[in-house]
Amino acid sequence: IPMRDGITLGAIVYRPAKEGKCPALVLRTPYDASKDDANLEFNRKAAKNGYVVFLVDVRGRYTSEGEFEAYRNEKQDGYDVIEWIGNSTYCNGKVGTYGISYRGYVQWLAMSQNPPHLAAASPANTPITSHDFFYSGGAFSTAWLDWFMPSIFADKRKRANDTSGPWDSPIAREQWNNSDKRKWYDYRPLYDLPLLKKYGPEYYEWMKHPDKSPWWDFASVDNDFSKIHAPAFLISGWYDAAYGPEGASRGYQKMKNEAATQEARDYTRLILGPWNHTWVTPAKTSFGEMNFGPSAGIDYDAELLSWFDTVLKVKKDEFSPVSIFVMGENKWRDEKEWPLSRAVPTDFFLHSNGNVAMSKSEGVLNNTTPANEKADSYYFDPANPYWDVSYLNSYPYDQRSNENRKDVLVYTTAPLENDMEVTGEIVAELFVSTTGKDTDFSISVSDVYPDGKSINVSGLDTGYLRLRYRNGYTQQALAIPGQVYPITLRQIYTSNLFKRGHRIRVQITSSKAPHYDANPNTGTEIATETNLQTVENTIFHNKKYPSKIILPVIPRN
Repeated sequence: IPMRDGITLGAIVYRPAKEGKCPALVLRTPYDASKDDANLEFNRKAAKNGYVVFLVDVRGRYTSEGEFEAYRNEKQDGYDVIEWIGNSTYCNGKVGTYGISYRGYVQWLAMSQNPPHLAAASPANTPITSHDFFYSGGAFSTAWLDWFMPSIFADKRKRANDTSGPWDSPIAREQWNNSDKRKWYDYRPLYDLPLLKKYGPEYYEWMKHPDKSPWWDFASVDNDFSKIHAPAFLISGWYDAAYGPEGASRGYQKMKNEAATQEARDYTRLILGPWNHTWVTPAKTSFGEMNFGPSAGIDYDAELLSWFDTVLKVKKDEFSPVSIFVMGENKWRDEKEWPLSRAVPTDFFLHSNGNVAMSKSEGVLNNTTPANEKADSYYFDPANPYWDVSYLNSYPYDQRSNENRKDVLVYTTAPLENDMEVTGEIVAELFVSTTGKDTDFSISVSDVYPDGKSINVSGLDTGYLRLRYRNGYTQQALAIPGQVYPITLRQIYTSNLFKRGHRIRVQITSSKAPHYDANPNTGTEIATETNLQTVENTIFHNKKYPSKIILPVIPRN
């Protein structure tokens, strides 16, 4: 498939047995189209259902020419691929796209260019805004190493005829996962990390641009929805660690409110379930430490194919625009909107006698505004960050081992007298100070069972803020040691029924490694800093500084 600059991309094509033109479906991947050919059943199902299917290696990967730089060329290449296929002898002029993660993000990027033949897209488990993806809450995601090393390096080494290291073998993923990765996550300075110098140079460009700026526009579609004319099928999971629930939620809202055509607004669909970044299967019911029941999985291929049939063929209106899985109740529910307008923002305030760091049972969460209470403080040492054991897969698990750390504050409600459904975005409004010039703050929310286990209700890579970005991500503002600042933490999406007798718990700390690089707390340029400074961080909860979380509570009769 020719690109506008003369580069050609390789593709594998499935055609229906019946001759003639038909709608086309396109998957663009950096992970080797031949592997998607072997491993994805959807390709064959779609061809048997009357679609011509293209599996395309993106620029610089496997059978495609050019140099691969993550996300850099996907807008224009996406446009060129869709238009070439739309004008081909195989296609009737209607093109749909599909795929998850990188394969999903490239769809948004192509959609932003408004290719005339694009009639439907299904970007799954993916963000819409590049800077927030790479620097969520202003903190860089060092977990990018878990993408570059096992998924990107093998083909780059092969192209360079480089057999000097272990990452060029077919078992690269296993080699990386079995290696001592912790030393690389903890490496300082970040900008001198040796692993990616030769085959992942874009990593260092990302390091140079920690602020949100037009530099990031090459991989962002946040401001382009008024140009999008094709509807979208969006799917993500409450535990998606790649910005999925936020991307799917904001993408859905923007499609409904800003898309260029009524068709795009009317036929866009959203599904949010109890999954992480990769798990969407019909049969699986257990996930992490939880069993969500026999209906937790879905037949994603069937749902997606049905939606493509609706949009590209028959134009029937008989589908629900939103489907969400309510954990705790373990049931699917159809909705007509997202977020839910009937959700009641409900304040839960933090309370204690100022000793929560040492006495975890002292922290209280309730609806009463605090009076004169002592603040809670803890010491945050970036050399010993809170380490999230689920960082590779992001799943629900018992948080008690992390909650026992001295740098974690815990606030818990009394046992609930009635069931309480929380569905939507959870927001924290905190009043904080630090003894340093910069630091981080994060929150997590758990469902505490009668037996004491504390299960997180969302992925642990959300609810995070680097203090220097408290006024927005376009400029940095260092802290004055000891000064109290109001901060807002967002992007925690869930749907969970906290049952009668259960308790709601909030954890507050200052790191979530390796999702985010641990803040050195020095106030200097983080990418080049080698020194680490321990700081004392304080959460205030009194009449003047009433720290709280705001839960979207769904009224139930």
